[in-house]
Amino acid sequence: MTDPAAKKLPTVEQVEEIMKNWGEFSVEEFADRFKLDKEMIEATIEYLRKLKRASDESSIPVMACYRNDRLESIVRCAGTRHGYW
Repeated sequence: MTDPAAKKLPTVEQVEEIMKNWGEFSVEEFADRFKLDKEMIEATIEYLRKLKRASDESSIPVMACYRNDRLESIVRCAGTRHGYW
C-alpha cells in the first residue's frame, strides 16, 4: 500500500459516511463517490477496524478530535462522534 500521507485525505464527514454505510457499498464505490484513491479508502477502513467502542463517553480522551491532517487523526475524530476511540 502506498503512503496515505502523500494522497488526498478523506474528510471527517466522509469517514462517518463510510462508518454508516459499510457493507452497502464497496471500496471502489466509496472511492468513486468521494473522489479518493482506492488505497486511501482501504487505509481508512484499516484504521476504523482499530477503533474501540467506548463504554463510557467520558472515557474518550479530550484530544481525540484534535486533527493534524493525518488519516489516523481524521478517523479517530469521526469515531469519537459515534462513541469510539
